[in-house]
Amino acid sequence: MLPTLSIEQQFWLVIVPIGLFGLCHGGADPAILKTLTATSQRGLIGVISLYLAASLVFVALIWLLPVVALLLFLGLSVWHFGYTDEAFLSATKNPLLRWLSGSMAILGPMLGHPQQTSELFAWLITIETAVVLKVLVWLAPLLALLWLFGFSYLLVSRINRPPLRVIAELFLVGASLIVLPPLLSFAFYFCAIHSIRHFLSIAEHRLLSEQKGFFKAFPVSKILPATLGAIIMACAAWVMLVLLEPSASLLIEAVKVMFWALAALTLPHAIIVKLWWSRTSK
Repeated sequence: MLPTLSIEQQFWLVIVPIGLFGLCHGGADPAILKTLTATSQRGLIGVISLYLAASLVFVALIWLLPVVALLLFLGLSVWHFGYTDEAFLSATKNPLLRWLSGSMAILGPMLGHPQQTSELFAWLITIETAVVLKVLVWLAPLLALLWLFGFSYLLVSRINRPPLRVIAELFLVGASLIVLPPLLSFAFYFCAIHSIRHFLSIAEHRLLSEQKGFFKAFPVSKILPATLGAIIMACAAWVMLVLLEPSASLLIEAVKVMFWALAALTLPHAIIVKLWWSRTSK
């Protein structure tokens, strides 16, 4: 029943929730770093410098080897999404469930909307859409078969068999990610599922505030600076790209900046979350 939406229409629908709400969950990273690793002002500056250095290394990879950067970004996203989901879906370690859940946000758009997904990937790595589409039309069904095989094994396994609510989530969320057009699909998962779970974890461990309650656990002063900083840098990068190549498409460059900025931030963010959860689970 959804109308056919162009990528441009999707972009303007998702840019605000992704730019504000989605980025906010990463905007808490400096405060988390201060809480978990820094014992002094100098120590905090050191770990934030490492955070920025990791982002810059990924930016260099994007510039030199965009195809490798895209594959690494997709793989890292699957791992990071699955790692977050696993904590909410299983009381014990369940690697298969982790990969099944984490891969849905990538696999769903590839299956449901291969043409538009290929176009987005092609924009990011600056090649013809037809080349990417030729790969996706055989790769997506193959990955879907592997996913279904893993899901079937999970259902019949006597060890770590998920409860009904988890099976229902995999089914309903997976179906939504296939049906929704690619940018809406990504925004739905990134903002409504992944970011919410990250916020819930912060509130549970009271990393930013000792206050009880979901909303009281997130002081704006600790989240807003990094979030606004990321948005300002992304806007500046967009302007620079357009100025360096005046004939460039504003939409294509905006999509590049949005996803590559998320990619550059995902690497240090995923490492922080892994270190944080490994420490709190001990």
